[in-house]
Amino acid sequence: MHREIFLRFRRGESKQSLARRYGLSPSTIRRIIARERYRRIVELPLEYIPNDQFDRFSAREEEAVLGPPPPPDKPPKRVKPPAGLPPYLASLYETPLLTPQQEIHLFRKMNYLKYKAAHLRAQLDPADPADSLMDRIEQIYRQSVTVKNEIIRANLRLVVAIAKRYATNSETLFELVSDGNISLIRAVEKFDFARGFKFSTYATWAIIKNFARTIPTENRYHSRFRTGGDEVFQAAPDARTDEQTLQSAQLQAEGQIARIMDRLDDRERQIIRYRYGLEPGQEPMTLKEVGHALGVTKERIRQLETRAIAKLRRAAEEEGVELPER
Repeated sequence: MHREIFLRFRRGESKQSLARRYGLSPSTIRRIIARERYRRIVELPLEYIPNDQFDRFSAREEEAVLGPPPPPDKPPKRVKPPAGLPPYLASLYETPLLTPQQEIHLFRKMNYLKYKAAHLRAQLDPADPADSLMDRIEQIYRQSVTVKNEIIRANLRLVVAIAKRYATNSETLFELVSDGNISLIRAVEKFDFARGFKFSTYATWAIIKNFARTIPTENRYHSRFRTGGDEVFQAAPDARTDEQTLQSAQLQAEGQIARIMDRLDDRERQIIRYRYGLEPGQEPMTLKEVGHALGVTKERIRQLETRAIAKLRRAAEEEGVELPER
């Protein structure tokens, strides 16, 4: 019941209305909402990469850290998507790659926001958490998620390019893109901007390392993925230094995905986009989360996803792409 009360409150129902609905006093409703809210804040993923600067910023320095990233030295090149590309793939071309300065700024900002939220959370009184403090924590957390999504969105092309490079008949492009998106998200969370490496190099290593685990054939593992860290970096150069190659690989990869995804109806496409994190800047969602977003039950989403996957398999066979059994 407490969760239901909290969700109704979050959807806009007043505390007075909730008190009448459940036959409770307004003060009891306030305590229920505060406890449920506190529980959720305690569960927020506020792990951050520590940095000695975070507790020494002056007011002016903090303002700069939390401000917008620096503009590029020259306007980024606009890449026109091919005709007929679905909007969710064509939108990849609307987000330019980050400059090294923008990359450092965004990673510093994201981790500093989580640092601030984590320190504020430690000040909460479990017995009587202050609404104003919880407001502030939630606000800062939302800002950190926005920055994180900005970083992810700018690097989705890297995932597609690497997936295309390593896709074979038995490891489909679609499956590798899905795995690669998850690897990219984890790489964003673990990257230490202060060590001086480019994120694209770090992310490339993380994505390829994950691909090595997902490719079942041992011979293919040894031929495509080298074990030494330096060799991996040499085999997969920074995409920022080879933009033309990246764009070419991306065009081929997205064209195949587009042809397969076009076999689905609008709702099925939306479910696959949510479940596999194909929306730019979006993390993969659970069945429950997708159901909430689309206003249907988790079981209904499961049924629709099963039907969509069956359609994708038939379309993949026609395209000459083998989808592995789950």
